[in-house]
Amino acid sequence: MDKILISKIDCVAAIGVTAEERTMKQRLSIDLEFAMDARRAAHADSLREAIDYAQVAKAIAEVCTSRDFHLIETVAEHIDRRVLGELPISQVRVLVRKIAPVV
Repeated sequence: MDKILISKIDCVAAIGVTAEERTMKQRLSIDLEFAMDARRAAHADSLREAIDYAQVAKAIAEVCTSRDFHLIETVAEHIDRRVLGELPISQVRVLVRKIAPVV
């Protein structure tokens, strides 16, 4: 299996535990690493045989704006479920960072 890493996908989400955090939407940076057999895509050099990164970024953005979240762990889990449910991949690793956390 090959690993593909899409890093620094920029999203905005309503996220936070404290009242101060919940007063404004916050920027998140999301990395998504997934396993796939890339031989067919590499051989054909065709997007039809590969994972469309635009589709991945769109799915992540939709998750981030779908609801309010308390924890980044919850965002990561929702992204994990969405990506595994919609794309032909067998494993995914999600890293979520708050860009400028409200202290």
